[in-house]
Order: sequence, then structure tokens, then C-alpha cells
Amino acid sequence: MTSATTRKRRRRQSRAVTLTVRASASDEPSSKPKKSDEKYSNLTKMRSEAQAPFRTARMFVFGAFAANAALGLSIATLQAVTKALGAPSAPPLDQSLQNIGIDLGAALFFGYLYKKDAENREKQMARISREERLSALKCELSSGKVVSLFDLRGFSRVVIAAGDVDYCNASIAAAEAVRDPLLERGVLVIPLVLNGDTAVSVDAPDDATGRRFRATPVYTDKWVAWIDEQKKEAKVAAGNGVYVGLRMDGRVRSSGVGTPPWARFA
Repeated sequence: MTSATTRKRRRRQSRAVTLTVRASASDEPSSKPKKSDEKYSNLTKMRSEAQAPFRTARMFVFGAFAANAALGLSIATLQAVTKALGAPSAPPLDQSLQNIGIDLGAALFFGYLYKKDAENREKQMARISREERLSALKCELSSGKVVSLFDLRGFSRVVIAAGDVDYCNASIAAAEAVRDPLLERGVLVIPLVLNGDTAVSVDAPDDATGRRFRATPVYTDKWVAWIDEQKKEAKVAAGNGVYVGLRMDGRVRSSGVGTPPWARFA
């Protein structure tokens, strides 16, 4: 009886140790990289493929041709070297030199085309990524409802006027001159004060129509960070007022320095 009891205790202890080891192993952080650590999201990649559906095929063809030309270049170079060293079975030297020139030109040409496509893809994906971050920014409508710019897709053409308070007031005053055509086009103006003083704000709208015509940015630090990133990308001075106009689908239609071209948006 004593030996049987001892064996049962040992089994229970071994099970407890096994469970403890498994629990501690499951608590250890995984060394596998998460998808969130990638530079661009899957949505960004899908949108990039949709906007340029043949780029991947082109890059594959250009890369294959460049690799084939590089292989031919190495073979022709080896043949030229062996002929120069006096190998009797090597092809004629002038033929090898001609092949070197052709293969070198082909490798450089297709390598250039591949590089240009890769650079254009990187620029496009960076632009799409910025648009996605912009769509996550929130604003407050005249009704008091807080929505993201993504929620406004299909309903409003958002125009962001970002600068000091004088710039924002001047932009709104210029928009008021063509307010009715802008409203018909579904334009929604979002003035963003960039001077860092939260106590300073733009002039309030005079009537209900003016309130529907405008929205107020929420969590302005995120808005300012996005605008500053665009300024740095475009090499615009920090004190200049800028505007960003969006299409109905949320893509950036136009941007620039100075008062927004309201007549063109109308």
C-alpha cells in the first residue's frame, strides 16, 4: 500500500511539473515577426496592385531578362578570358567581346526598367499608406457626431486648410464666396490651426448652412502630425499654410501652398 501511494504521489508531481513547464513556455513571447511590423499593410498592397495591375508581371519579366543577360555576360566574359589565355577550343575573341557588349547593354537596360518600376511601386505604396492614415483621422460634424474621414467617403469631398489662424480664417472667407456651388459638390471644409495654441480657434460660422459646410478636427495632435509629415515630404516651410483636397473616394485630389482654389473645387 505504501509503495502504491508513493507511486501515485510521484505521478501527480510529474504532471504538475509538466503543466508548469507548458504554461511558462506559452507565456514566452514568440520570436516570429508579426504582420503589424511590416512596412505596409495588406490593404495598402492590395490597393497598389489594383491601381497598377500589370506592374508585378512587368517586374518579373524585367528581372528575368536582366538575370538572363547577366548570366550570358558572365559566360561571354569567361570565354573571352580563356581565349586570351590561349585556349584552342574557346570561341573567337571578337565574337566573345561582341557578346559581352550585347549582354552588358541588355542587363543594364532591363535592370534600369526593373529599378524604375520598383521605385514607382514604393512611391505609390507610400502615398496609399499616407491616405490610409489620413482616413483614420476624426472630425466633428455640425450635428455633434464624431466620424472618421473614412466614414465620409462617398458622401463628402473633404478639403483641409491647415495653417495659422489668419490663414484658416482667410481660407474660409474665400470659400464663403462660392459656398453654394461647393455645397452642391459635397465639399466639406476642415480648418486646422497649426500654431499649437489650443485656445486659438477659427471664426465660428454665422448660420446653420455654414455649420454644415464645415467640420472640426478631433485629436488635433494626430492631424498636425500628418500635416507636418506631408510638409516635410514636399519640403514646405513650417510656417506656410497648406491645403489638401480629397476626392469622394478618399484619395488626394490636389494639395499645395496658399489659399485653396475653391473655384476649381466647385
